[in-house]
Amino acid sequence: MTARTLLILRHASAANEPGTADADRPLTPIGRKEASEAGRRLAVAKPERVLCSPALRTRQTWQQVSAELASQPKVTFEPGIYEASVDALRELIWQTGDEIGTLLLIGHNPAVHELAWILLGDQAPQHFPPASLAEVTFDGAWTEL
Repeated sequence: MTARTLLILRHASAANEPGTADADRPLTPIGRKEASEAGRRLAVAKPERVLCSPALRTRQTWQQVSAELASQPKVTFEPGIYEASVDALRELIWQTGDEIGTLLLIGHNPAVHELAWILLGDQAPQHFPPASLAEVTFDGAWTEL
């Protein structure tokens, strides 16, 4: 069996500006710092592939995270992550090739927190504020997650 790691990251803190569409909300200065801190934690995990929502706040979170990584994994900005259900997130994860050992998913609550709860049970974080990170390690193929 092959050990795999799924890293689930909620986007960092975003602005709530009146008149701005939800998908166009940018990170706040605090959010940029949160995302950089997440990037330093993720540098140890060395993600090989990234699935990221195309919303501005998730793209900016990835931009800050990627600046902290020694190597740059392939990134897919997947529209299905924005407003996704847990089942939709799992279906996207299941499409990951078996050559990938560590996958980073950057998305939105409530789905990313629910996914962490389903996969980690009692070990899942009780709260999943902006820039929260959950790590799921398992043996087998991505389709077995």
